[in-house]
Amino acid sequence: MRRSTALGSLVVSLLGLAAVGCYKQSDYEPPALVEESLVVGTVGGATSIPADGVSRLTIVAQLDRRADLDKRTVVFSTSAGTLVGGAAATVSGEREVAADSTGRATIELVSAQQVGPAVVLARVKEVPGLSRSLAIGFTAADANDVIRFVTNPTSAPADGATKTVFTVEVSSALPLGTQVTFSTSGGQFAPESSANATRMIDGSFRATVQLVSASTIGGGIVRATANQVTRETAISFVRALPDRILVSTGGKVTAQAGLADPVTVTVGFERDIGSVTVGTGAVFSATDSSGRAIGLFRDSSTVDANGRAASTFLAGTTSYRGPVTIAVSTPGSSVRGTATIEITD
Repeated sequence: MRRSTALGSLVVSLLGLAAVGCYKQSDYEPPALVEESLVVGTVGGATSIPADGVSRLTIVAQLDRRADLDKRTVVFSTSAGTLVGGAAATVSGEREVAADSTGRATIELVSAQQVGPAVVLARVKEVPGLSRSLAIGFTAADANDVIRFVTNPTSAPADGATKTVFTVEVSSALPLGTQVTFSTSGGQFAPESSANATRMIDGSFRATVQLVSASTIGGGIVRATANQVTRETAISFVRALPDRILVSTGGKVTAQAGLADPVTVTVGFERDIGSVTVGTGAVFSATDSSGRAIGLFRDSSTVDANGRAASTFLAGTTSYRGPVTIAVSTPGSSVRGTATIEITD
């Protein structure tokens, strides 16, 4: 009987093969007969997958459909990556799969995380010497296919309290329950109050963490790791400006013209969340009832850790008598605080 040699490419659509009804030594020794008795390929014909530790490739072994029922166990093994499916064989790493009624046995190959080759071997358990191999390549993977940031703000106020949300999405090939490890070089995570945090992915294959801002101006790197793949994003902690400025003259409501009657001006810089960044400048000014600048300030300070600043006002040499508005602001903000005193003789 003539045997067909039109096998084509090694793909999932492997058709019935012409062979004898059972495997005998005389059947599988000639090379052509071995090729027709066992063919190994992949679904879709792909021979490479990303080396991301997640991607999968379905391996197909096709037996002669007329092979004896007691000679249909295919044993798979691989030199790299991991085989998923079938049952564990006696040799570690091997997996046994019983072929179906058409002589087809399938198993999945999960990629390694190192770029390089893998050789998948398929052999018929009951027929020594009957085996076929298939070369698979693990190619450089795009880390974004494993884990990527989908929410990553680039800045936050350096107020020591603002919570900024970072969210990552991982490959849907990863199992539910996969954990994402976060770390930061600036600020700290809540509620851990630590530079490290771990979150479990949800049903949308996402994990979210809240970063509490640092209290000083600067930058930080937020990293997220899943399945040994790490992605990172940068954040800048920018000056936290006030929502309110409260100005006080300590109960002093008058000042004499000249330089002998100083007025101590104290200022509170407040935010709805956190504190104004330490070292933020305080701009002091004084104007008369016509809006003209008057007097002078000395010994002015910047915002301290308690959100306070101070300066000393002197009316100086002036013929003006009347109310003076002392105003305090800070660069980059429209917020302004005021207090009023009276210049007298």
